[in-house]
Amino acid sequence: MTVVDPASRYLFVVWIAAVAFCAANRSDARVGETSLQFVDRYGAPKDTPSSKSMDKNSPLLEGAIHHVYEYRGWKIRAAFLQLDGPAVRVEYSKTPVAGANPFVRDYELQAIMTANTPAGMTWTQIAYDNSDSLNKGIAKAVEASVSVGQKMWRRTDGAILWSRGDIIIRLDLPPAREYEQQLKIQKEQKARASVPQF
Repeated sequence: MTVVDPASRYLFVVWIAAVAFCAANRSDARVGETSLQFVDRYGAPKDTPSSKSMDKNSPLLEGAIHHVYEYRGWKIRAAFLQLDGPAVRVEYSKTPVAGANPFVRDYELQAIMTANTPAGMTWTQIAYDNSDSLNKGIAKAVEASVSVGQKMWRRTDGAILWSRGDIIIRLDLPPAREYEQQLKIQKEQKARASVPQF
């Protein structure tokens, strides 16, 4: 009999929830599509040693499967919790070209937002809140007030769109945030368990 630790069981349940969530909410939206649907839409992934290094050093989602796609002057990074599962986090940025403007214009942001809006869903702008920040309380409020170029929207189903300095547009689904939270809890538990009995 195989014993599965509760944390692994929870991560598996989060993955199953992600699949069900995306299947129920997908109506030709990019975030939530599988890697095969990404290939159909954007062509084969352009995973290179440098993109693999970036995924290792600055992952979209720690422990996830990452792919990079190039499409009409854009770089699209996608994170999947399972090889044939849905993308739970996607980043859009312009492919660097000498002399070209790297900033995402309003109409380009709108095109990304529209492409990631299933039927019956809408986006609402929300206060900026960087979930990766270690700041708390007043420091968090100050961070939000000085974050020039940082904007966030929430979709009806809880998906988040984040314009990061008008250079990177990131979308993520609730299962990505739940998975990240569980990873943080696991790391904290391991750190506490590793403290010697003084």
